[in-house]
Amino acid sequence: MKIGVVLCTCGGTLNIDFNDVKDYIENFVDRVEIVDFLCKNPNLKGFKGFDGIVFACCSERSSLTFNEDRMHETAKKYGIKFWESANIREQCAWIHDKADATNKAKDLIAMAVEKLKLSGEYLQFKPLRKVLVIGGGVAGISCAKSLADLGVDVTLVEEKPYLGGSACQIPFLWQSEGFASVCTSDCVIPVLNREILRSNVRIFTSSRVLDVEKVDGNFRVKIEKSPRYVDPDRCVSCGRCSEVCPIEVPNPFDFGMTKRKAIDKDFRLAMPDSYNIVEGCNGCGECVKVCPTDAINLDAKAEIVEEEFGAIVVATGLDANRDVLKKFKLDHPKVVTLMEFERVMANNFFGDSPTSVVFVLCQKDEVGYCSRLCCPITVKLASRLAMTKPETEITVIYKSLRTYGRAFEAFRRLAESRGVEFVKADVEGVEVGEDCLIVKTSEGEFKADYVVLAEPLIPSSVMLLKKLGLKLDDFGFPLEFQPRVINPSESYVDRIFVVGCAKGFKDVQESIESGRAVAVKVFEALKGKEMKYYSITDAQKCSKCGLCYAVCPHEAIVFDEVFKIDPAFCKGCGLCYATCPSRAIKLVNLEDEQILRMADVAFRNHKGARVLAFLCYWCSYAAGDLMGYYGLKLPPYRSIRVRCSASLNPDTVAKILLEGKADYVIVAGCPPKNCHHIWGNYIEDRRIKLLKEFLKELGLEDKVRFEYVGVAMWNKLAKVIKSVYSKAEESKSEKTVRKEVQAKGYE
Repeated sequence: MKIGVVLCTCGGTLNIDFNDVKDYIENFVDRVEIVDFLCKNPNLKGFKGFDGIVFACCSERSSLTFNEDRMHETAKKYGIKFWESANIREQCAWIHDKADATNKAKDLIAMAVEKLKLSGEYLQFKPLRKVLVIGGGVAGISCAKSLADLGVDVTLVEEKPYLGGSACQIPFLWQSEGFASVCTSDCVIPVLNREILRSNVRIFTSSRVLDVEKVDGNFRVKIEKSPRYVDPDRCVSCGRCSEVCPIEVPNPFDFGMTKRKAIDKDFRLAMPDSYNIVEGCNGCGECVKVCPTDAINLDAKAEIVEEEFGAIVVATGLDANRDVLKKFKLDHPKVVTLMEFERVMANNFFGDSPTSVVFVLCQKDEVGYCSRLCCPITVKLASRLAMTKPETEITVIYKSLRTYGRAFEAFRRLAESRGVEFVKADVEGVEVGEDCLIVKTSEGEFKADYVVLAEPLIPSSVMLLKKLGLKLDDFGFPLEFQPRVINPSESYVDRIFVVGCAKGFKDVQESIESGRAVAVKVFEALKGKEMKYYSITDAQKCSKCGLCYAVCPHEAIVFDEVFKIDPAFCKGCGLCYATCPSRAIKLVNLEDEQILRMADVAFRNHKGARVLAFLCYWCSYAAGDLMGYYGLKLPPYRSIRVRCSASLNPDTVAKILLEGKADYVIVAGCPPKNCHHIWGNYIEDRRIKLLKEFLKELGLEDKVRFEYVGVAMWNKLAKVIKSVYSKAEESKSEKTVRKEVQAKGYE
């Protein structure tokens, strides 16, 4: 391999003797160039035809101008196949004196060269330009429409016969977080629906996802299309079928509080604009006789569709947890949930106007979290009810009212001005009186014609989320890829995105915003990727133990006679690599042999205590960079940037210590609950504890240390390095004195 090194003087900031470094590096590479401000003018013409290059400059992790993405682009531009970097600025020139920084720069570059010599092929993958959107609510519709506008082939799957989701059941939707007003869903939902129906999105209503598997980097999905007894392409919504239908059934759109015919529309503005048949139809055929377009087929069968997609968007919305409301032990038609009360108001109380309504908040203690929307929904309903029925006495009983933002606070004040009473109290129960309901509280009793209980919101379709391989939190909501603040809506499974209420509590506007925003991320993911780090399996060595499958947080491993890694779904975390007892897994571009070779040359130009720190790719390595940014001064340790801390094999650490490649090893992973690979930091912490037990017999248990270090914990990392270096120096001094004493024959 023909290897070159480019030395950027900006990286040394005059604290490195670059000529000395160049003279040293020229002994084992083919070309060395010293340049000024590589980030401003990355000219590598002198390295054309080279196989690999080492960028000796600022941090590939934390540089604001020349990070690893730019390094990759630069190398690729000049036809250089492989590249590595040596951080001679943040963790070298900025934290050591000139002599130590110069010697460390020599070693860091030598380490990068040794790693580069064993480089493996970078993975290139481009998924199918097809997206499956699961869920036809406002978030799913918005995402599908935006993707279609970007030229992507989109399939939308919705379990209900109509599009729009729960938003269709809400008569009035608030318009924005900054304006306390509402807009009718009879306006909003048809506008959204007609846009999606006019697009080139393929829509499957009355359908569900049966199975999902990963095949060659894409998703193979099995979809069941329930029988459409009414062909929406032929139905003209004349309503004759419903007129002659002899069967009435409870209408699920109104939560069973009204009736509908067995063949009917779910609601007047349902789209697609077609009638449908529900459970309860007796197959009498009267509807078939009167249909003017022959749109009805009572013998229709379910259909299974199997297709492959490059990405999946989950927009399955929320459900209501009615179980916690059972604590009131009352089954009464006028004890309803917030969503049910929306339909009660939509149906004008079925002609029986109430004289009093009591809203009861909240159930967060029972479910363990705040559903966020309950308070705003309540003040919206209370305010509107007070406006339309000023004669009705309205009371809101709450524990801690949370009307977040400008609009909802304005709604609350508006409700108060209209006579709504807000009472802070604990609800003890609901009872049936002679002519009304009685709500018993710590502040007294309240009479009501309707008692409206705020139902806690819970994730919908949890079984589907598990089928997709998504990692869920304690409450069943999908976890977003860490760091969540810059990876919103990305799940831990590559190219599966979660939008709208499927990822948490959002109102209609926020759900639409979420769907449209994520469409851009999906579009970018479909462009494909080039990966430097990824794992692959040697099927001949696999013992089928399944440990790799158990530790993989990204669902990149499947079982097909042996356990296999699909590199297209691999995040390159290396958890499987360090876990495999059969050594059947290869972590391309960061294997044990590369680490050992780096350790071999890490201290060639250093005579003091040898402290080697393994810093995880995202958190602790960035903390190491920040030590330089904040001007700390440290002893000349050496560091190796690993993937997740759990990609580091404890055997490799043991070999480094036993073979005397370093005096002390620090392993630093992400802080608790913040690992980019969910549990990698915990796994490595446990491994190091076990390693220390093994090293105990050799008296080396104090020579390795694991620490949880977040990006902002640079000061902690500095203290650990100083402490360890001090111990290593003391130990080295003791050994030196002992050798001198032995040499003089005094022992």
